[in-house]
Amino acid sequence: MHGSVPYTHDDLLLDFRNLKHTSAMHHPPNNLTSSVSVVVDLPYERFDLAGWLPNFTNEEYLACTPGTKAHRQMFVYRGDDGKNVYRNDEMCGGIFMTQLYREAIMERDHVLLVSPRTKGRFLERVPMAFQITWDMKVEPFGEQQSLFTCGIGSRLNLLYRMASLFICLQFWADAHCEEETPHFAESAARWATRNESDRPPSFVSPTRG
Repeated sequence: MHGSVPYTHDDLLLDFRNLKHTSAMHHPPNNLTSSVSVVVDLPYERFDLAGWLPNFTNEEYLACTPGTKAHRQMFVYRGDDGKNVYRNDEMCGGIFMTQLYREAIMERDHVLLVSPRTKGRFLERVPMAFQITWDMKVEPFGEQQSLFTCGIGSRLNLLYRMASLFICLQFWADAHCEEETPHFAESAARWATRNESDRPPSFVSPTRG
C-alpha cells in the first residue's frame, strides 16, 4: 500500500457510518468534468456493467493505467446497509486520492458511482476533501459494436477550483480518462464474454469515439 494513503483505519470506519446517511442519487453538481468514448467490438446487448464492476479485480484496476501507474489499489467492501462500497486509491494531477464510492446507478448499460467525501493530498502533503463521481455508459454503435464512455467529475470549492486552474487539473483529468477508459472498456467486454473460448485478442478499436 502507498506510504501516504490519506485514509486511516479510523477514517474508514467513520466514513462507512457517514455514507449510510448520504444519498448518492442527490449529489451536488460537478464543476470539473472529463469524459472519453471508445468503440468496442461487441454488440451493446452483450454488456452488463452492473455485473462487471463488482467483479472488477484490484489487478485489473492497476492494469488500466499502464503508462502512468496512477491506479494504486481498488477494493470492494460491503457497507452497513448491505450495498457495495468501492475504495479506489489513485494519483491525478499531483493529488493522491482515496475515494469511497457508493452506487447511485447500477444498470446493465450504465453505472454511476459517487464518492461524496474523497480525501486527497496535493503533492502528498496538503490535505483536501471533495466530491468525485465515476460514470460509465455503453450505447449501441451499429449492429456489432458499442460506444463505451467513461466520465469523471468533481465538485470543488472556490479555493480548490482556483488551485485546479493553477495546476492545470483539467488537463490531467483529461489525460487520466484517456489512459484508463480503453482498459475499462476492454475489461467490461472480456467479462461479458468470460464463458466463451473463441474471443478476439482485443475488443477495443484504436479509434476514439
